[in-house]
Amino acid sequence: MEKSIEELIYEETDQRLKQMGAPDYVFPKKINRTDIIGIVASVGISLLLIVLCMTGVIN
Repeated sequence: MEKSIEELIYEETDQRLKQMGAPDYVFPKKINRTDIIGIVASVGISLLLIVLCMTGVIN
């Protein structure tokens, strides 16, 4: 019998928490100013392209 999605989520969550609790687990570094600038630029370019498509400049 197949497991429900809820059971799969609980199992995966338990597995990941155990991995993160291990003494040798390396947490990722926090985002910095360069990362934030890249995210904002990507969103801005995407919005510009959407507007250009909606106005018919880009077909």
